[in-house]
Amino acid sequence: MRALVTGASGQLAHAIRQIWGEHDLILPEESVLDLGRQAAIQSVVADVRPDVVVNCGAFTQVDRCEAEAELASLINATAVGWLAEACEARKALLIQISTDYVFDGTGTRPYREEDPTNPVSVYGRTKLEGERQAARCSRHLIARTSWLYDAWGKNFLNTMLNAAAQGRALRVVDDQRGAPTTCRALARQLKVAAEEGWQGLVHTTCAGETTWHGFARAIFEAKGLSVDLNPCGTADYPTPAQRPAYSVLSGDRRRSLGPDLMPEWQDALREVIQQPAL
Repeated sequence: MRALVTGASGQLAHAIRQIWGEHDLILPEESVLDLGRQAAIQSVVADVRPDVVVNCGAFTQVDRCEAEAELASLINATAVGWLAEACEARKALLIQISTDYVFDGTGTRPYREEDPTNPVSVYGRTKLEGERQAARCSRHLIARTSWLYDAWGKNFLNTMLNAAAQGRALRVVDDQRGAPTTCRALARQLKVAAEEGWQGLVHTTCAGETTWHGFARAIFEAKGLSVDLNPCGTADYPTPAQRPAYSVLSGDRRRSLGPDLMPEWQDALREVIQQPAL
């Protein structure tokens, strides 16, 4: 299988590079596969002639999206349409990475794929439009995930560990619930999905749920660190973009497609702490 991966410098692309090694992987530098330029997308896809395109590229700085809505729309939505057109011409499978932020967070049970969406931020709205654009490709898989992290990259895990190393007292939000998901777990699931030809919309998060405070506490416990960690509310730290208060995603459809490779979030965290390098 020949796979083209966008967003080569990102944390998910790094995991795919390590885990999909048995396949023919092409991860162009982002200056070459520039999602902001239709011609660049068309040229690279035509040259590479992939069987599958995994779109890991996105404008994921949620608060910046509020101020730079036009750029967010270009990268998260318009560019996905260009990828869909290029994949359609090649009859390639387009795997579009999406987000729990397509929901408003007012739910009280894990969101299923068929549940109504209602994003409350520019990031969520542009990613939802990206899903619609991806669906223009007749062979597409939209994989929604959440709270993505791993031992590498800029993410919550490393932010917490860096803060702890500085001896800082920490206050972390305890009224937003979701599922921390490792890049390596997602990369493994996407590999199977591509190999077995999954299509449509599927939720791909680690199992279980917690809050950001609960996640932070689990990180420090796994590392054996004693940290001055206290809970706080979302209202204590207002941000430009609204976050969904509850964004747990159901894995029922994924399990029906099988095999389900997404572990419990605590087990996934333990793997990252014990085996930081793949």
